[in-house]
Amino acid sequence: MNEHAVIFNCRQDQLISIIHEPSEPVATGVIIIVAGGPQFRVGANRQFVVLSRRMAALGMPVLRFDHRGTGDSGGDYRGFLDMEEDITAAIDALFKKFPHLKKVVLWGECESASAAAFYAHTDPRVSGIFMVNPWIRTQSGQAKTYLKHYYWNRLRDPALWKKIKSGQFSIFRSLKAYFQLLIHAGESSKNKHHKAEHQDLSSLPLPIRLTRSLKLFSGELYILTSGNDYIAQEFNDFTSTSPEWKSSGLNDKILFNEMIDADHTFSRPEWREALFHTTEQWIQDKLCN
Repeated sequence: MNEHAVIFNCRQDQLISIIHEPSEPVATGVIIIVAGGPQFRVGANRQFVVLSRRMAALGMPVLRFDHRGTGDSGGDYRGFLDMEEDITAAIDALFKKFPHLKKVVLWGECESASAAAFYAHTDPRVSGIFMVNPWIRTQSGQAKTYLKHYYWNRLRDPALWKKIKSGQFSIFRSLKAYFQLLIHAGESSKNKHHKAEHQDLSSLPLPIRLTRSLKLFSGELYILTSGNDYIAQEFNDFTSTSPEWKSSGLNDKILFNEMIDADHTFSRPEWREALFHTTEQWIQDKLCN
């Protein structure tokens, strides 16, 4: 296996990537989209390096890259809502390096998972998406998630009652925060109702944009969520209650998996190992035949 840096262009900007080249490449490649916001590439983010090496060891050419405005890549930071050109350029670079490729899988976590979903249906080269804890945060959704998961768990925490008993807990400040969340949770998005024929998906609220983007995608889909993560819980709550999601047919189309104890970044070795193994098995079984 060989690893080397590749610089490719996205419009006038240069993007930096690492290609993991197997000794005997198969016809399915993998694009790993580094998580959305500007951040250090150490700690939890090293999982992208390990995952890339493991996929390449199985014969899959892998490209992981910094999109514009992140890491070592040039250009202005655009965020995950405007990453289509970056992903196109990355796929072009991988196919240029490996002309024999027939298809590619997009792998993303959090914001990058959503970016992959927004993009995939626009490019016939993409045959699958592996999504980890998709980001669909809205003010209303976040408020509902905290009300449902945080406050209920907090009331069952003995440490809370010790604080109350010792006078270290401000019941008035907590009640104020609680009622503010109730207000946000009850707020309806002004874009709540959209006509089915709406084609400009970029203007839709994140949960609806994700739903319709995935519905348009004809390839394989896998969504892995962490049980100990509010971002994942907001996604799961949406899919279990949203009429649009329930009527989309996506529950029958997507393979879902929840890692009950894991946190957002899979910070324990056993969680990371489970994540890597699940990725390997799914891509091999579904997309390398």
